[in-house]
Amino acid sequence: MEINLHISNYKSPLSILLVSIALIFSINSEASASSFNEYYQKVNDQVSYIQTNNSIPDKGSFFLRRIVSTTDYTYWTSFRIPGNSGTLRYFDSENNLIQLPLVDGSLPQDRILFLSTDRYNYIIGQPYTYRDLGTGTKESVSSQPIHLKKDGDGWIATFRYNLSSGVHGILWGAGSPYELVDFNNADQLRMWSSYDLDRNARLHYDGYHYRSPSTYYPSTPNSYWRIPSDYFTNSLVGSGGSLVSEIIGRSLLTVAQKNINDQGFLPTLPRSNWLFYDYGIESGFFDTRFNGDTIETNIIAYRKFGDEVFKNYATRLADYYMEHGRNNHFLVNDLNIGEGWLVEDYYHPLGRKNHMSLNHQLQAIHSFLLLYEIEKNPEYLDFAQKMLNGVKITSDRWIKPDGNLEYAYMPDGTMGLIDYDYLTYNDLLNVQDGLLRIKGERDRDLDILIESKRLWMDRNNVSDYRKTVDTTNPS
Repeated sequence: MEINLHISNYKSPLSILLVSIALIFSINSEASASSFNEYYQKVNDQVSYIQTNNSIPDKGSFFLRRIVSTTDYTYWTSFRIPGNSGTLRYFDSENNLIQLPLVDGSLPQDRILFLSTDRYNYIIGQPYTYRDLGTGTKESVSSQPIHLKKDGDGWIATFRYNLSSGVHGILWGAGSPYELVDFNNADQLRMWSSYDLDRNARLHYDGYHYRSPSTYYPSTPNSYWRIPSDYFTNSLVGSGGSLVSEIIGRSLLTVAQKNINDQGFLPTLPRSNWLFYDYGIESGFFDTRFNGDTIETNIIAYRKFGDEVFKNYATRLADYYMEHGRNNHFLVNDLNIGEGWLVEDYYHPLGRKNHMSLNHQLQAIHSFLLLYEIEKNPEYLDFAQKMLNGVKITSDRWIKPDGNLEYAYMPDGTMGLIDYDYLTYNDLLNVQDGLLRIKGERDRDLDILIESKRLWMDRNNVSDYRKTVDTTNPS
């Protein structure tokens, strides 16, 4: 199967190098598998790129390229979209869908672009350039408009990058002969109108990056850090609904696996000044929430797509998480309930004991219940039960006088910090779903926390929380 993505590299539009690469993807005989590969291409003595490709049988393909140069250089690349008539779609700053016929000229900037013809469909990102600040952080430098031109029975999309020895470019996109997004579907329209890969988030060669908070180091007003929990991919895999959600979601989840370190977890590479000054935690630390989120997304991907690689990544991350839990927890006991663990949120070998937050703990319980359902490994259920016991034994301490929940159990045994408006509530519901599926009953202590948080949210006009309990869908 040949994916219609022909890349040409040239120094200027008028002097096209006779280099054309047709990306040919091998197809695995298993319907659920995809063909994922990476290759290096030297353009000339100064410029080269590395590219990741993922082809999913009978669905489409994804590509992600990082272009580097040893000197100041204007790099051009283009690909051809077959078809005559076509439509450009994008969402404006007010999240309204804009639909225009394809015409020659420059395409809108700072937007995810959807290009469709009578023969093919693409989603493409903007041609941003970046400066690497270290510890997984990239600073956005510039972007040039993508140029579209009619060419016989097709269209040529051309990208331009102003490179230097310290500035690299990123090119990404996904294509299919089938409809990528049904813009007449209200759910798909809502989801894609909310996705942001230009202002507060970007795709880089090593995956999803989020705008750097000022409390991180390094950080600049235009920098993005590689976040271990890929919000975009989590949504694509979890919500789905469109062909491109599967193509990009599966691809980015596979890209993210390269970021698992030798210890077996996805590190937070920048330094959090808050954690550094409070607990001595340096850059490259383990975050239980981010890693728990990624365990869950891999389990959902395995359930949806049947690809064993996602289950293997989930269990690999889970192995480290359990080791962290065994070594870094606050032990609580109850004669009736038994032994409970309150697992610390973070770990770095140079850091001190730190707090355990309720949302981190609940997400881990939820993820390990999901793992137990697919693996039937009693070790996962035992780990989840110990963490659940920790919440149950301390349940009366989590409710504040106003009905809201405490955020964290602090190292000195006190409660502290401010809980999210509704995240912890949703986590409580997710755990109850898993307990119902596995044990056939809800946990009464969790129900007390749920009711208290719900009343507080209603009194304070918080309405974005999850409204239903779904005991049949393990995602």
